[in-house]
Amino acid sequence: MLITIIIRRLLFSIPTILGIGTLAFMLGHLNPGDPAIAALGIDSEGYSDVDPREVERVRNELGLNKPIIIQYVNWLSNAIVGDFGRSYVSSVPVAELVFEALPATLLLMVVTMTLAVIVGMSLGIISAIYRGGWGDYLARLITIIGVSTPTFWFAIILMLLFAFVYPILPITGDMSQHGLKAMILPSLTIALHPAALIARIMRSSMLEVLSLEMTRTATAKGLSPRRVYLVHAFRNAVNPVITVVGFQFANLLGGAVAVEFIFSLPGLGSLLIEGIYEKDILVIQGAVLVISVAFAFSNLVVDILYMLIDPRIRL
Repeated sequence: MLITIIIRRLLFSIPTILGIGTLAFMLGHLNPGDPAIAALGIDSEGYSDVDPREVERVRNELGLNKPIIIQYVNWLSNAIVGDFGRSYVSSVPVAELVFEALPATLLLMVVTMTLAVIVGMSLGIISAIYRGGWGDYLARLITIIGVSTPTFWFAIILMLLFAFVYPILPITGDMSQHGLKAMILPSLTIALHPAALIARIMRSSMLEVLSLEMTRTATAKGLSPRRVYLVHAFRNAVNPVITVVGFQFANLLGGAVAVEFIFSLPGLGSLLIEGIYEKDILVIQGAVLVISVAFAFSNLVVDILYMLIDPRIRL
């Protein structure tokens, strides 16, 4: 039964991925500038000195003079099998560039989401258990700060605090030099907002479950508060949080673009910004497609976790 549902979800994902591919192609071509000029290694200031025949030759070699629909069909048919073409600027296969940058982004996402879930759920449970007390007020204050603080501003504050005032952490995300310590500041930066959101959802869900008759019955039976809160209440309150975690993991892929650039982390975000700056259409399309497919895949994982945790959803 579960396998059938998963296969059905995978089939439903095919139109989504095709739509994502179309959007990635459109975004690449909406980027201002001429890729042929970028392929020649000439910036906008030297555009007037370029021989138009040379530009036309490059456009012909790259296939940019073909109708847009032909370019789209060719690119999509190749992208389906993992061939995103060659970078106009470096002539390196885009798939190679993307999959070299992907591990750094995935590691950043896993560390960030783990930190956000641990902190967010802990704050939410504490806030619900000590409702109206000092723990509740402190947890709610932290979540308000987390939700309202801009990510780029928080990144700058962390850099100033831990790289200059107290120079104990590296300012760049280069793991080849600093190891996993390079992930600490970027992870803290991105984890702030999802941790605050998870805490708020966890608090609301826990309060709702704690008010149910089953929780009062468990308490009346003489079960310890720890068992009531962490087994009976938590298991029934965690479903909304799983949904938030899934969507936040997907959103973090987008938020990581700015953070990777700020901390010079060689991930997909930095690759995407570099492609935009250099007007490298194929790099933009490849990076956007991989990020978007990861977004769709995370939603699929959330659906599967839902069914594993709550058997009622399978029915």
